[in-house]
Amino acid sequence: MTISTNNRYIASSLVSGVFFSCLLLTGSSYKLAATPLLLVALFSLPWTIRHKNSPEVKATICALLSYFVVTALSLIIYGGDLGQLDMPTRVIFAAIIMLFISTYPPSIKVIFYSICLGASIAGSLAIYDFISSGGRAFIDNGYMVIQAGGIASSLALLSIVSLIYAKHTQDRALVFVSMIGIILGLSATLLAGARGAWVLLPLIIACLFYYYRSYFSFRSKAIAVFSIAAVVVFSYPTIEPRISSMISDIHEYQNNDSQTSSGFRLEMWKSATYSALDKPIFGQGFEGVKQAKKEQVKKGLVDKSVLNYKRAHNQFFEELQTKGLIGLAAILAFFGVPLYFLWEKIKLSCVRDDNYFFAIAGIVHITSVIGFSLTQHYMAHHSGVLYYTIGTAIFFGATYSNDIKAETTTS
Repeated sequence: MTISTNNRYIASSLVSGVFFSCLLLTGSSYKLAATPLLLVALFSLPWTIRHKNSPEVKATICALLSYFVVTALSLIIYGGDLGQLDMPTRVIFAAIIMLFISTYPPSIKVIFYSICLGASIAGSLAIYDFISSGGRAFIDNGYMVIQAGGIASSLALLSIVSLIYAKHTQDRALVFVSMIGIILGLSATLLAGARGAWVLLPLIIACLFYYYRSYFSFRSKAIAVFSIAAVVVFSYPTIEPRISSMISDIHEYQNNDSQTSSGFRLEMWKSATYSALDKPIFGQGFEGVKQAKKEQVKKGLVDKSVLNYKRAHNQFFEELQTKGLIGLAAILAFFGVPLYFLWEKIKLSCVRDDNYFFAIAGIVHITSVIGFSLTQHYMAHHSGVLYYTIGTAIFFGATYSNDIKAETTTS
């Protein structure tokens, strides 16, 4: 039984939409959200593998796979738990999905509606958690609060891209849905108290609204400022203690007290730097890091608290200490190669068509995840590696698809 080409486009839209809309439905729904897309991509592999892909798609797939390859090489050279390969293998799924999406790109409207739905679901659940418990959202019920707060932040930012697209196409229904997604998505990340998700959040929001300011009237800008202010005021009981705690942590660290959340991270980053300086080319390996930390503590270079943590709580420092400069180069390519090609697509676009807006969404997606990765080892978590790699596969594959069906009114 074969599926017609037109039905594959429809399937692409539906399964890609399910991925974004169901990410935070439950504490583990991100796994189920990715399953339909992966199954359809696998089933379509006999067709997609024969499709002539652009050099950009091939280069990006290689960049994603490099994360897996370098991790495998580290285990071959240094040994260690093969479970370390579990998360990196997910990039193979993303490569298959990118081949599928670049051959059968989804409807951009379906993607944006799904993103806004996902942000709205996250916000509704966060508000319910906050009102019912009085504490941080996503702290229970199977959620990992830091990961959930990061994903909600990214969905809120992507809802802003959806709003810009809706303004461009003068789609009033999508304008309304996007505004709801922005408000509820921002509420979710602020109520979660995930400080790592806030690192680049204001900067990305400011860049989007500044660069595309021509789409917004004075009235629209006033509504945007009021809405964001209202969200911040509503979330203040969660925001204030998290900010105060961070400031206090930094003050304590300056006074040689590293026994705080921020202090622990700074010590881990210091330890990772020493580990990399000791073995700069290919790092310490996963098992070697433990011994390196013990030696550093023995010499008084770092606080003994670093022995309580397996990871460096920073994606880049983690790659540097375990895999050295080779690992750092791989993770920079992992993020940087798709980011570069998406930026090139925007610069070279003569019209603001669907490919253009998919590229904008891809840039926002990648930069937001880079922000999360500055304060945690984001790719060590199933939700993190699935969200980044599959999201990148969808946005990048659609951006560089030659078969995209235009839905955008160009100007």
